[in-house]
Amino acid sequence: MNLHRASRVAEAEAGYRECLREGDDEAAMPLATLLLQQARYAEAAMLLEPLAGASPERADIAVNLSVALRHCGRLDDAFEAARLASVSAPAQVSVWNALGLAALDLGRTEEALAAFTSGIELAPSHPVLALHRAHALRRLARNAEALPAYEQAVRANPRLVEGWRGLAQVQATLGQAEAALHCRARALQLAPHDHEVAFEHAVALLQADQTEAAVRWLGQAVHTHPDDAQAWAWLGRARLKQRDLDGARDAFERAHAIDPADATIAHFHAASTGRVPEGVESEYIRRLFDDFADRFEDTLVVRLAYDTPRRMMDFLRRHGAETASTVLDLGCGTGLMGQQLARSGRSIDGVDLSPRMLDHARAKEVYRDLHAGEVVEFMRRQSTQWQLVVAVDVLIYLRDLRPLFAAALPCVAPAGCFAFTIERGSDDTELQPVTGRYRHAPARVVAELAEAGFVDIARDAVVLRMESGQPVAGELLLARRP
Repeated sequence: MNLHRASRVAEAEAGYRECLREGDDEAAMPLATLLLQQARYAEAAMLLEPLAGASPERADIAVNLSVALRHCGRLDDAFEAARLASVSAPAQVSVWNALGLAALDLGRTEEALAAFTSGIELAPSHPVLALHRAHALRRLARNAEALPAYEQAVRANPRLVEGWRGLAQVQATLGQAEAALHCRARALQLAPHDHEVAFEHAVALLQADQTEAAVRWLGQAVHTHPDDAQAWAWLGRARLKQRDLDGARDAFERAHAIDPADATIAHFHAASTGRVPEGVESEYIRRLFDDFADRFEDTLVVRLAYDTPRRMMDFLRRHGAETASTVLDLGCGTGLMGQQLARSGRSIDGVDLSPRMLDHARAKEVYRDLHAGEVVEFMRRQSTQWQLVVAVDVLIYLRDLRPLFAAALPCVAPAGCFAFTIERGSDDTELQPVTGRYRHAPARVVAELAEAGFVDIARDAVVLRMESGQPVAGELLLARRP
């Protein structure tokens, strides 16, 4: 044991094993600890399982066994070992931490949160428990609660790198770019040679609009780790911000070659090379808006002067479509359009790909029903009809509008309306490299609406939002079902 404390681990291991050969079973537990410290989890589990069976009241054995089993991929067994320990020794903080970590690995995040909370009730200033509780809150997308939990963790231990990283991630999710950059810098000070920490710092620089510095850091990241697809992809985004389209294209080419299955990389690779994707990029859209949900309204309404839902309502009134008693809000997002539509006696249903956006929409209490799904597939499955179907800032994520129009027509009640917005393009559908959104030619859209069976098509030019200080030109369109 003295050799172990002196970090002479090879000699210590030999000594422990000699003790075991001589029948000293007390050597099994410290040997297992040594094996865990060396990440030799399978060997540790082989020692600990018989010990736990022989001494089920020993919480320390159960906790170490849970750790070993978790790293061996035996997640259910790890959870059960920690659960039994929490029953036999509920006053020990370590058993709640072990139980929470096992539950997290199983995806049972609510149970994990409850376990970490039980541990914190026993040790309110425990930094590791505070950190793990914050992780659970973040996984549950309860970012407003995760923020003070991470702050508690780094107050308790200012050298907790994972605490600064988690705090920065939550701040970035909430749109607090400058604060996130500060926390990324703190993490980098503590772990200056960690590639992931340096990469996250570079992304934070980009999100805080320090583009030149971000390009330098990301360039260094891909130089030292040329097989990191995400570093190449973020370098591509940074070069797009610089309007360096050739440099962005090269970066996305490298990223896509390394990880062709990543939906976000594939989308921006297509945008940078002019290869318009086939079909609906559901995974890209879902990931984009799940990540964007908590800062969506602040970004659009406050920073980008977004007022399209109100403009859409004015447009509907001018064309006599505001009296509909039943409405389907396609791509409803956080419910900004639903708030405009809400009135007594009107039933509004919504559908969106992003579950996290739907959580925000649900909190507004203006929708009758909300559905998670891709809008075209959702409408194809419906037998219900609505007097008004509306889609604000949805078609900018769709390349081919004909399937949408064909699916929408049967969902609109006879003499009902379908209203939507587009970003105005030229003759062809354009996938913009910088924004990753589609522009559509109004004349082509009108022709495709008519082809689907819609009549009485109306158009109105509109500024959809401001972007980089410039207005984004779009159109409001409305068509009726005969």
